[in-house]
Amino acid sequence: MKYFCIDTSGAEISVGAAGEREVYLSDEGKAKAGRALMPMLDEALGKAGMTVNDAEFIAVVVGPGSFTGLRIGVSAARSLAYALDIPVVPVNSCELAAYNSKCHGKVLTVSDAGNGYCFVAVYDGGEELMPPTCIREGELEELSKAQNGCVIAADSKYSERFGTEETKGDGIIRLALEKYSSRARNYKTIEPLYVRKSQAEADL
Repeated sequence: MKYFCIDTSGAEISVGAAGEREVYLSDEGKAKAGRALMPMLDEALGKAGMTVNDAEFIAVVVGPGSFTGLRIGVSAARSLAYALDIPVVPVNSCELAAYNSKCHGKVLTVSDAGNGYCFVAVYDGGEELMPPTCIREGELEELSKAQNGCVIAADSKYSERFGTEETKGDGIIRLALEKYSSRARNYKTIEPLYVRKSQAEADL
């Protein structure tokens, strides 16, 4: 199958394309996601030897992550899926981190949620044991101890704290294809996965 992937959930904008070749590109700076996403996608598609019209589906990371980034990525996927009349495969950022860790056992994923919070989830062999959740940083040590013996899949902020390498990579290309048969759906049903209130809501 030919398809492409979009991830604007974190500190890096990432795109992938699977055509004649598999291509993955990432660029730091989520603040510029709105203007950088489409040129990056065009580049990835070209290097993969395909055009946007060749795509049979789109995969998009729906969250948790940056409110602005998720809106940009999900809106782009919905618009392209509508224009191309193809389905969308939603992927969450925590399961992607676990997949990128290449661990086949128990994995605790940790990523920055801002303002003293972090997003966490637990997987074992790809099975979700704890869904994506937002907790205070102060609760992280207790949670990690409770998941004794698991691999920590952390982003750049938390990798040093746990003494691990930052977990990232091109796994979304393969994960998207694995999830296609069970998750492909109409673009109208795709929404960002928010697991914490926005700052505006929190201030109310």
